[in-house]
Amino acid sequence: MPETTFRIPALQTQADADAVMFELQDLPCVTQAEVDLVTQTAWVQHTAMIAPEDILAALAEAGYEAWVA
Repeated sequence: MPETTFRIPALQTQADADAVMFELQDLPCVTQAEVDLVTQTAWVQHTAMIAPEDILAALAEAGYEAWVA
């Protein structure tokens, strides 16, 4: 199963981390996710039916610009 790590510099507070986690968990085909506020990253395990670009688009729509780390 693919795993992708995203760098999210907008992660500044626990509320940000919680919001990103909510967005990731709400996506179809995401099987597991972890958000690390200290390193401003999110690790996502997902099926091949969702591309990292789709996850980036969902994060951007939620107000969190990110890129694949």
